[in-house]
This record gives sequence, structure tokens and C-alpha cells, in this order.
Amino acid sequence: MQRTYHFVAMPPTRAEGEVLAALVEVGRRRDCAGGTPVLHRGDPGTGFWLIESGHVMACRFGPEGERTLFAVLGPGDLIGEVACFAGVTQQVDAITEGEASLVWIEMAQVDRLMANKPHVARWLLGTLANKLRAALDRVEGDQSLSAQARIARVLVDLAAREGAELTLTQQQLADHVGVSRVTTGQVLARIAQEGAIERGYGGVRVLSVERLAAWSA
Repeated sequence: MQRTYHFVAMPPTRAEGEVLAALVEVGRRRDCAGGTPVLHRGDPGTGFWLIESGHVMACRFGPEGERTLFAVLGPGDLIGEVACFAGVTQQVDAITEGEASLVWIEMAQVDRLMANKPHVARWLLGTLANKLRAALDRVEGDQSLSAQARIARVLVDLAAREGAELTLTQQQLADHVGVSRVTTGQVLARIAQEGAIERGYGGVRVLSVERLAAWSA
């Protein structure tokens, strides 16, 4: 199941069909256990990962070990490609969430793919454009929306992608939105009282997307 946490809804950008096959063909597969670091902030931007199965957390660690979670990426998603195309070092840390199968793709292979297969080039440009849009929307939201609205937006987005049953801990949600676990718990409690969600151990059940969306305004 595709599970990608973003601040706002955005079109899926996972590789499928011919694009997926073309990327896998030129890459090198690696099977990883849960909690395996696969990218470090500051690594050379010489290649990127395609996620075949499992999930990968894109985050940054602060000087005292605090973590800012940007996204949890799933099958068909890329991680690390933005730095490669920008010609800079990797800008995030990436860690597998549970077992995952990844494909490492060198930029030299990507250059040949883009020259020989225009549909792959168009898809790659589309993924970059969507990530830029998501980043801009997140900056705008962080400046103008309350913690309550930001949490509700994440839940609405996830419900649209995954359905009503969301496997998402309170800490993961807090890390992603950028608020404390206590604040997240208080917001979830208020939303649950209104009948929009039902809280459970390690997850949330969305009971009414319409009511939840009203909290995101």
C-alpha cells in the first residue's frame, strides 16, 4: 500500500509500469532491515533510491538528536533525487521503516535514460515539480495555519490515499507537523470528540472526512 505523508494533498508521483521497469533495469537492488540508514545528510549527490517495497522516512536530525520528519515514502517513490538534479549534497537523512527493498540508481545511468527514453525524463521532471510544490505549500502552511489545521490536513491527505484506517503513531504525526507530542494528543482528542476520528493504539480511524476537513481550514 502506498503510504506517503505530506503536508498537503498532491498527485501521486510513484513510478509505475514502463517507468518503474526502466529504473529497476539500470539500478542495483538492496534489501534492508528496519531502521537501516540509506542516506545521510551531506552525502555526495551521485545517485538516489527507488523504493520497491516497504517504507523510508525522510528526515533531518538536529545537533542533540532531535528529528524533523518530512515524509514517509513508499513503493514507487524516489528518495535523494532532488539533491542529484540540483548538483548538491544530500539534504536529508533517510532511514527504512521496517523491512524494505530499494534500488540504487547512479546519475550516469539516469542521464542515459533521460536521453533515450523521453517518457522517463518527463516523469522525473514531474516528481521534482510536485516535491517543489509540496515544499512551498508546507512553508506557507507553517506560517499561516494553526497546529490543529496542519494536523487535520495531514489526516485528510492520508485518508484520501490509504482509506479510513491509518497506521500512524502520535509521535510520527507530531514529528511531521512540527509540534510536540502533547499538543498533537490534545488536538486529536478534540477532533475525536467531534466525531471526525477514532483514536487507537498506533493508529487513527477516520470516521468523517468532511468533519475532519472542516478542522483544516
